[in-house]
Amino acid sequence: MLGTVLLVAGCAPGGGSGSPTPTPTSTPTATSTPTAAPPPTPMAFPTPDPAIAEPTPEGAVAAGTQFLALYDYAYSTGDAAPLLAMSAEGCEYCTYVGDKVQEMVDGGYASIREPARVMWSDSAEIREDEWFRVHLRVEQGPLFTVSPDGAREQTSDGSIVDMIFAVSWVEGWRVEAVDVVQPGVAQ
Repeated sequence: MLGTVLLVAGCAPGGGSGSPTPTPTSTPTATSTPTAAPPPTPMAFPTPDPAIAEPTPEGAVAAGTQFLALYDYAYSTGDAAPLLAMSAEGCEYCTYVGDKVQEMVDGGYASIREPARVMWSDSAEIREDEWFRVHLRVEQGPLFTVSPDGAREQTSDGSIVDMIFAVSWVEGWRVEAVDVVQPGVAQ
């Protein structure tokens, strides 16, 4: 911003009239240039529930909940490796998430969202100590995308979804498949 300049008529030395001399009435001030927002702080690696160590219905719920936390972690940090390590080779949803996280990283984008919250859960044992179905009702908050220049844009209002997992146990949990549906929508 430029300071205002006031022109004042004055007298030239020797009493004659002369040309006006500009007199500043204020000093110029520096302008601030907007800076990009600081990059989002990635979430910490999620600690699994101890129940995850056993092939039980409770362990299966812990596995589904950990997978959900690893999903949030992948988008927060740009690191989908822990999520993919928990995924079975044929899990299409898992591969899709890994690809989307990589696209985000390759494009220089980041995302900000509070970690999802499990509202309720249940599990059913399909084959004893080996196959389980897990159902989590999940509340996801608003999602903000951060562009490479630091601009933030809300890209989702958040929602409540049902996540239905097929999980298996072979010396640890593997997510075989995930289906995400709106509560109350027939499949």
